[in-house]
Amino acid sequence: MTGVSATPATVDRLPRVVSADGTEIVLERVTDGDHDLLLVPGGPSRRSRWAAVAAGLAGRWSCWLVDRRGKGDSGDTAPYALEREYEDLAAAVASFPGPVALAGHSSGAVCALGAAGLVTPAALVLYEPPWPAARPRVPAERIDAVDDLVARGDRDAAVALAFREMVGVPEPVLAGLRRSPAWAEWTDLIHTWPREMRAVEALPDDLGVLGGITAPALVLSGGASPEHLRVSSRAVAAALPSATAVELRGQGHSALATAPGAVAAAIRDGLGERS
Repeated sequence: MTGVSATPATVDRLPRVVSADGTEIVLERVTDGDHDLLLVPGGPSRRSRWAAVAAGLAGRWSCWLVDRRGKGDSGDTAPYALEREYEDLAAAVASFPGPVALAGHSSGAVCALGAAGLVTPAALVLYEPPWPAARPRVPAERIDAVDDLVARGDRDAAVALAFREMVGVPEPVLAGLRRSPAWAEWTDLIHTWPREMRAVEALPDDLGVLGGITAPALVLSGGASPEHLRVSSRAVAAALPSATAVELRGQGHSALATAPGAVAAAIRDGLGERS
């Protein structure tokens, strides 16, 4: 079992790594195993978003949950840029004495791709990276509308608008999300999402920028996810030099919460020969 060469543990006993701009990024190990895996959430989510999946990887993987900058127990430094998030994860990967695999969900998968351009993880797991070149770009005014709702204090409406307009979640699914325990977390962190949306929408059209990523990649998507996310996932997989695309039948964008066992099984199967 390995560990991180992090800064000394703080009072909450969570190890932290220091990013290139001095921001402290929190990691939390939740399982033990023979191989290390960093798990990065997407959107307005704390590190616990991957916890249920991590439980299904115990024994083979030491799973480390990551709080992205501005969320949970991690720090934040202005001005925001997606490149700073790449550096955050690169610092986390580099802090380990041995090989580390890196997994990301949604915009967290985009951050994992960016980090893999700076350091080489043992493997990548990408659940529905929303790369815009493979889908219609979200108009800036829709992202501005989310920001405006946050500024007016209507965080609930801001979350609903973001999922509806940015992710493409249909109304029946959105109604179910409103009843989920995660809704309160999303409303708490919704102010961090518009800046990430703008940065993701500004990514280049040419997916050839991913051609220099040498880590083997497992690109997951849900068969019940919005079409644009499945298209993006397939396009990212095709652009990576060494990638396998796997679609989880019947699952959606929120599979980390609704079907963690299926996601964990896909990761165990997909990384079994690469660890």
